Amino acid sequence: MSSEPAPRQRPVLLRILPISFVNFCTYLGVGLPIAVLPAYVVHNLGYGAVLAGLSVSSQFLSTVVTRSIAGRMSDALGARRTVVYGLLAALLAGLLLTGADLLAAPPLIAYGLIVLSRLFLGFGESCSGTATITWNIGRVGTAHTAQVMSWGGVAAYGAIAAGAPLGGLAFGAGGLTAVGLVSTLTPLLGLATALLHREVPVIAGVRARAGHTLALVLPFGAALTLGAIGFGAVASFGGLMFIAAGWEGASLLVSVFGLCFAGSRVVFGGQIDRVGGFTVAALALALETAGLALIWLAGAPLPALVGGALAGLGFGMVFPSLGVELMKRVPAASRGGALGIYTVFLDLALAITGPLAGLLLAVLDYPGIFAVCALCAAAGIGMVALCRARPANVRGHA
Repeated sequence: MSSEPAPRQRPVLLRILPISFVNFCTYLGVGLPIAVLPAYVVHNLGYGAVLAGLSVSSQFLSTVVTRSIAGRMSDALGARRTVVYGLLAALLAGLLLTGADLLAAPPLIAYGLIVLSRLFLGFGESCSGTATITWNIGRVGTAHTAQVMSWGGVAAYGAIAAGAPLGGLAFGAGGLTAVGLVSTLTPLLGLATALLHREVPVIAGVRARAGHTLALVLPFGAALTLGAIGFGAVASFGGLMFIAAGWEGASLLVSVFGLCFAGSRVVFGGQIDRVGGFTVAALALALETAGLALIWLAGAPLPALVGGALAGLGFGMVFPSLGVELMKRVPAASRGGALGIYTVFLDLALAITGPLAGLLLAVLDYPGIFAVCALCAAAGIGMVALCRARPANVRGHA
């Protein structure tokens, strides 16, 4: 009697996309309130710019603190369960944001609910951003790590880009209550999708100590940080540079950078497996360096936009290309923890670039900031060489 043939598996991309969509739902909740909260805190609650900024940055602080925790949860409890916990935290964040406006609470209580919402959302982002990647790697195998990381980034940054204008529309239609309600629906959609897909087995084995994992990740994280500084500068000061120069289209530089960032992962993600992560990372940082230098030297909007496109194309490939090589050097049982620490370097770079670049404005003009960023990206190429020189076979310690 002949046995039945094994069921044919769907193509890799079709197995990656549903879990990446879960991540998209989480990050859509991140993007929805990000543009409207400062105005609400100032105009509706009557607080100043410092508290308005804190209402947004408190989420990033929470993300930095909880990234590595989420990674260890993914290793120990399972990636799917960690994603579900993150979605529940994001759901609670949406409910708190709704309550801040709907309950007509005194300004101090409303502000406290907003900050608490942001803290829960930061934890939700940490769990989703880290564990959806480890979940997808478990679903499709380590041979497709580059594809998993590329689509994870497309989902995250695409959701933030889409969430900001949607949040503005919701706020115009129904105030912060409407933003909170939409922010509640997005994790519910992600939760429904996550529950339709099975958990991958928790990988047994010796887990690396936190200090050992940090030492392993450090040069990779340093290279990522040096590249991410340019990203942070474009996001924080690209529009201001256009305004200071008297150019129209202050938001165009950020938009062009973001579109090319996402597009590079879709178009060039497969090159990581073909030519190697270190080679792609070095070329990507070189392209980013050239783009940032072009922004620095630009005397008109068009060259600046071309520079933004080149910088976006380059930086888009830095995270996945270095991440693929890092995963080869991490014990399988500690993959989530290492990924969490690695991502913290990106979070920190984006958090500190704005304030540090603002200090540089005391001695430099806006274009000069991008010259410094170009030097940082060039230094990142040296860090990639250092990462390449480290041994590939690293064993964890209990």
